[in-house]
Amino acid sequence: MRIVKSGIATLQDLGRFGYRNFGVSHGGVMDSSAARLTNMLVANPVDATLVEVLAGAFSMSSTKSQLIALGGRGFNAFAGEQTLPFWQPLMLPAGETLRLIPAGGGIAYIAIHGGIRTTPVLGSRNTNLVAGFGGIEGRPLRAGDMLPVAVMKTEVGEKIIRQLSEPAQHSHLRLSGNVIPDYSINTIRFFTGHHYSSFTPAARILLESDTFELTGMSNRMGYRFNGAALQNMFHNELISAAVVPGTMQVSPDGQLLILMADAQTTGGYPCIGQVIGADIPLLAQHGAGSRLQFKCISLNEAERILLEREANFRTLQNDYEMHFA
Repeated sequence: MRIVKSGIATLQDLGRFGYRNFGVSHGGVMDSSAARLTNMLVANPVDATLVEVLAGAFSMSSTKSQLIALGGRGFNAFAGEQTLPFWQPLMLPAGETLRLIPAGGGIAYIAIHGGIRTTPVLGSRNTNLVAGFGGIEGRPLRAGDMLPVAVMKTEVGEKIIRQLSEPAQHSHLRLSGNVIPDYSINTIRFFTGHHYSSFTPAARILLESDTFELTGMSNRMGYRFNGAALQNMFHNELISAAVVPGTMQVSPDGQLLILMADAQTTGGYPCIGQVIGADIPLLAQHGAGSRLQFKCISLNEAERILLEREANFRTLQNDYEMHFA
């Protein structure tokens, strides 16, 4: 497939694991829920490489008919003059151009049956923009790039394609609303970080009672917020410690920072909390100007929520495959 207009987009998968001790972040998609669902819709493994579109108009075309799916939010999609729906498998005809047009803040995903088969680096195809490897030459996509797409005629994929040849079946293949991520949620859950007790009681109350505005100084490495200053009782310089996506740091001026997919592996700002894994995808889909609230839960509750999410996804995946059996 050929990139016609790039916007701000990269190739991503679920991440590059096992190299944080060498300073290599795991990176990967910002919204893992959308990426996994979109891959599922085209009968791909959940960790297959797909296109992540962060901003700007994006378009791509193919010389062959392709089974695709769109997920995420913040864009309208078209093939020619036809509007394309998100959250269901689609056939992109040979020679047709798929266009994504921004329609508010968010991140969109394009999954292609068979996945995008660039050369893996350290076990992953995701684009590491800081290190400059993975994806295509470790950089954002640009016009003229050719994406190598595997020809993988899986049984489920072939059955999806056959059903899509029957127009009456199209609407029946869309995900139901109760499994599509609810991006309107503006309360993000977290559990306490290892410096939580060093913040003043007033700061801890503010963190849960106030709202925080996501600023334009945000990217794949981290989101910065404006809000009431969170005061730390201790001002000693900290030794750098391990950080991961979702780590909630507080800058010297008391402002909240949350590390995202391309987070560095260590950081020296105090850690007031950790966004739960199930809510990082929801946080990722908020754009500049969003006002968010935070709610503290226990580590046990965070684990329960994550395990429940995983069980629900596996059930959905099994049901989707059984639909074509």
